[in-house]
Amino acid sequence: MLNRHCANVRKFLHKLLILFASTEYLCNAAEKSGIARNRSCFELPFNRNIIRILKIKGRKIKNGTSVFKYWRVSSLDELELFHGSNITHEYARHIHEEFTLALVLQGTDTTFRPGGSYTARPGSLLLINAGDVHSSKSVEVEYRIMNISPKTMSLIASEIAGEKIENPFFSDALIEEAGLFRAFLNLHCNLEQKASPLESESGFLSTMGFLLARQGGITFAFQPTGKEPHYLRLVQDYLAAHYAEHVSLAQLASLTGLSPYYLLRVFHKQVGCPPHEYQTQLRVARAKKLLRDGLPISDVALETGFFDQSHLSRNFKRIVGISPGQYISERNIMQDRNI
Repeated sequence: MLNRHCANVRKFLHKLLILFASTEYLCNAAEKSGIARNRSCFELPFNRNIIRILKIKGRKIKNGTSVFKYWRVSSLDELELFHGSNITHEYARHIHEEFTLALVLQGTDTTFRPGGSYTARPGSLLLINAGDVHSSKSVEVEYRIMNISPKTMSLIASEIAGEKIENPFFSDALIEEAGLFRAFLNLHCNLEQKASPLESESGFLSTMGFLLARQGGITFAFQPTGKEPHYLRLVQDYLAAHYAEHVSLAQLASLTGLSPYYLLRVFHKQVGCPPHEYQTQLRVARAKKLLRDGLPISDVALETGFFDQSHLSRNFKRIVGISPGQYISERNIMQDRNI
């Protein structure tokens, strides 16, 4: 059913593409038709043609050997993310309304801007400022892209600097730094999986802080207040009382009066892990008790705030070393031996 629906959508769009030269008109017409309801409308290259694709959020679309996936993260002000593989295409001169960060995993991507060209290879991080005119050529590329609105970028830069920064920008177009590349690759992959708002916010803010300190000429400006130990106890107590809830970083910051970025840095430094990991540790500890009490694994997952059983199992094994099922089996064996 889904394949047939997608095929009908593509036929509809292809006809409109032939009839109307304006791609903006194409998208508006598709949305008015009702076909695009509850879907995301965006542009992708298909065999040297730019067409509009209407796609169910988070689904993959294949075109020959190329695969595209697009999704948004609502807890990060609708942050746009894109993962494409085996892409070969020449892009005409254009601009982006957002700041674009592209991680090149395979192939090459050459960007042409006034003042020079830059070729990104596997392990490279390509940065494009909002409003920069550029063209590019991708050859058998796999990349992961993050589009950040100027508003969000300004908020993050101001948060880190401790003062209002209206127009942050990337000083370099190409970065080949393994640590920064790994940090953004981990962030992008994590945002593709199920993650709590606290984990998404913490990972995004800390990684962007790393980049802006490296590229934006922005330095961390906050000074210790002397009350950090008290604030950390407040946050830890709050997480313990609300371990199964979807707590946000902004909620934790409001408890202390500290900025989210400063709270994140202090918590990690003093406690040894970021707030979301501390919450996960509390959840797993509670899950162990519930499993010992005989609750089914699926019920334990929901009771402790995990999205589902697989989410619990992944974190349980990461922390405990065995799966919840193995934990139950081992406990039953120990009980049998004690009888």
